Amino acid sequence: MKKIVNKLFDGLNITWPKLVLFSIIMGVYTAIMAICVPDGNSFHDIAVTLEWWVLPAIIIITNSKKPIEAALKTFVFFLISQPLVYLIQVPFNSMGWGLFGYYPYWFSITVLTFPAAFIGWFIKKDKWYSGVILSAITALLAVLGVGYIQAFIKTPPNHLITIIYCFTVIPVLIFAIFKDKIPRIIAAIVTIVAVLCYAPSTFVQPYEAYNNTFIAENNITFVGKPFISFWSGDGKGEVTIIQYDGGYNFKLSGIKGNTYHFAISDDENEYYFDYYYDDNLDTVIIIYNHTSQQ
Repeated sequence: MKKIVNKLFDGLNITWPKLVLFSIIMGVYTAIMAICVPDGNSFHDIAVTLEWWVLPAIIIITNSKKPIEAALKTFVFFLISQPLVYLIQVPFNSMGWGLFGYYPYWFSITVLTFPAAFIGWFIKKDKWYSGVILSAITALLAVLGVGYIQAFIKTPPNHLITIIYCFTVIPVLIFAIFKDKIPRIIAAIVTIVAVLCYAPSTFVQPYEAYNNTFIAENNITFVGKPFISFWSGDGKGEVTIIQYDGGYNFKLSGIKGNTYHFAISDDENEYYFDYYYDDNLDTVIIIYNHTSQQ
């Protein structure tokens, strides 16, 4: 087992053709999970959040001979796999090509993988700074894992496999990549501190967050492209616009118990709304207030 793990992180010959094939396989697999597996299930998480992509990226980085090779290969891996995830879903999703409205988030991650992988390659040096570099990854996995524990407690067994994955990969990375005790200790301490700092704010929350999506075109026909021109609340909510083939979706987020106000503007008018979460109806209530001309 130890030989297999060691080979995984510094014994594979990942040529460019193999990398492209690996990228395609990951993109296809993720799209299938997004289409076939319901939200909240661990197998669906790979289509939504970052943690499941950490291990493939680390494998690519640690099997690269130079920092620039690690940066280029990791960047190309994400550049191929992520758009493919959305492309495959297009025929099966009501949003159609509008699904690519979610891609900017993953494209920003893709761009960041270049400098991150370049720096990340130096974990192979097995020095104190290697521990510092890897701790950024292990701390991220730990924090995400803690967040999933909170979700699991509310709706078991959702995200259980993802939780196990996060907290299993952390020691595997620390002990498989490093042979010297100094980087191991540094990575472990930073990870533990990250959990201790993040966990209280996660489990001792006086509020419960929510997300909801509505389609304003049911009552409104936009002239030109709409944008959010006004929003007010407690600073913990947000309204975002997602464009798709049939129009626009508006994603609302907030904290139960609070009321939010926002306006959507187009080329001619400004439309004002309020929204809040109704515990009795167990849904988000959206109130259309009035329209004013620009």
